[in-house]
Amino acid sequence: MEHARAIPISSRAELVYEALRDDIFNNRLRPGERVSEERIAQRLKVSRTPVREALKRLHAEGLVEITPHRGAVVRDPSGEELAELCTVREVLEGLAARLAARSISDVELYTLERLINEMDAAAREDRIDDLIQYNHQFHESIWLATRNRYLARQLRQLRQFIFRLQESSMRFPGRKEEAQAEHRALYKAIAEGSPDEAERIAREHFRRGEAIRMLLWRKERLM
Repeated sequence: MEHARAIPISSRAELVYEALRDDIFNNRLRPGERVSEERIAQRLKVSRTPVREALKRLHAEGLVEITPHRGAVVRDPSGEELAELCTVREVLEGLAARLAARSISDVELYTLERLINEMDAAAREDRIDDLIQYNHQFHESIWLATRNRYLARQLRQLRQFIFRLQESSMRFPGRKEEAQAEHRALYKAIAEGSPDEAERIAREHFRRGEAIRMLLWRKERLM
């Protein structure tokens, strides 16, 4: 513990915050699960003070709830909140497609085309995990092509929040084929430098994914 005491409490709290946030977003800490200050402190080899500071920060972000008798619990957002997150994402993804259509480079277009081909192969071979990763890369490439790092940061955070609550819609029957047709249409609009069309297609693409997410959410809650 000598090394830990040499680190300022604020720095230790930041380390704890990053570790817990990563656990929450990767579902190692599930919604409704209690977060024990003592166990976290032992695991990360810190005192309970930086753990409390990290939990307060996660509470402010809406990731944990803190109650007097139960302590900290990973928050389980409602379907309404998932819908709100998806609505914001739809608008921002549309904006990203619009900006990308105005500023994308030839190299970035090549990257999008390559990723579409990779997704085609993964979809044919039913490699869903690979398909999901290529899908992430495809949309991240569009974010980068916007030349707007703040927009990309917001979209990355929104995706983290949404995927914590609901897994990819690509696993839904028929969605991967439908999504691929939408990806190709989006690529075409961006490549042709048509911002209005790119935004329209992007928003429709995410709106369809959102509808599936909400359907799956309701089914899970009824089981």
